[in-house]
Amino acid sequence: MLTARTLVEAQIYVSLTTAADLDVPAVEPAELQPGVNLTEGEDAWTLASTAGDITIRYASEQAARTVGARFGLGVSELIDAAQWAMVAASYGRRALEADLTFTGPRGENRSTVELNWEFAVEAVTEAIKFLPDGAAEVPAEAVWTAYGAQAIAREPQLVTRAKLYDDLEYYRGTLADYRKRLDRRS
Repeated sequence: MLTARTLVEAQIYVSLTTAADLDVPAVEPAELQPGVNLTEGEDAWTLASTAGDITIRYASEQAARTVGARFGLGVSELIDAAQWAMVAASYGRRALEADLTFTGPRGENRSTVELNWEFAVEAVTEAIKFLPDGAAEVPAEAVWTAYGAQAIAREPQLVTRAKLYDDLEYYRGTLADYRKRLDRRS
């Protein structure tokens, strides 16, 4: 059985399994519905999905929430490094598109702008977790999916240290700029 660190990681995994290739957008995963697609067990939830049943331990979810690690503590065993880099880029694109059209007061469109920048930061951080100390790129075994391999074939520098840290700096900087802009409007 598949195991996710958090409910959010499980939903992202389900979304990734619907993406046939990099040109086909992933489908939004079904909403979590207790008793319908989310079952409580003794020590974990089970998410029934198109990707198969996914176990999410209560302790793992709680630990992640306690420290503010939306996707979970440690390195993902479900989503590979290249997939995390692509997830970050997707959230970054969504945030940028929404940011370009944002004209409202603080709070309006937060989920489509600020939250997407936050997700981009956190997703690229997940990819960075796969980098060994001092390595120039993630090791080959950190990309185990066909989707991840396809992404690297298209963009060989995708999971290099330089690219991942450049992306992290860009996402963090853009998020900070967006928040400053909101503060000036309020």
